[in-house]
Amino acid sequence: MQSLCLILTRFCLSAWVGAAVIFVINGVQDVTFQPFDSLVRDQLITLHFPIYYTVGWVLLAGAFLGSLGIRSKQLLPRWKSNLVLGLVILTLAISLIDYFWIYQPLEAMITPPGSPRPAQFRGYHQASKYVNSLNILLTFIAAILINLPVLRQSATIQNTSVPDVE
Repeated sequence: MQSLCLILTRFCLSAWVGAAVIFVINGVQDVTFQPFDSLVRDQLITLHFPIYYTVGWVLLAGAFLGSLGIRSKQLLPRWKSNLVLGLVILTLAISLIDYFWIYQPLEAMITPPGSPRPAQFRGYHQASKYVNSLNILLTFIAAILINLPVLRQSATIQNTSVPDVE
């Protein structure tokens, strides 16, 4: 069961980092593509970001459940599994804070699509960039930690005989 949890954690963390990076690349291309006017850009934001958060929460919840199952000392050192679990909990919390206190106000500012942006928009947008960057960085660190090879120590000490020289 622990091996399955390790696979789940590794997959979910790696998948979320990859998906988030691809999403950011596509998002930047969408909003900088000259033929799109502000109406289309606003519609793309309200169309894509709910999917971004949903995929993130599903993958981070999978990583959370998987990291709960690897907390014994059999597969990973306890410190490493606790650190990964802590990073996953932190990224989930940051993601929820970002969604409710940053993204939803931003979405309200661009609804209806094409409407003029209020003065607070820039501050919220900057906060969103920094918070999402931090979140992806923390997930990347957790993914690196969980994917590093594990050095296994044998439970029995192997006795290598050395000839006595007297």
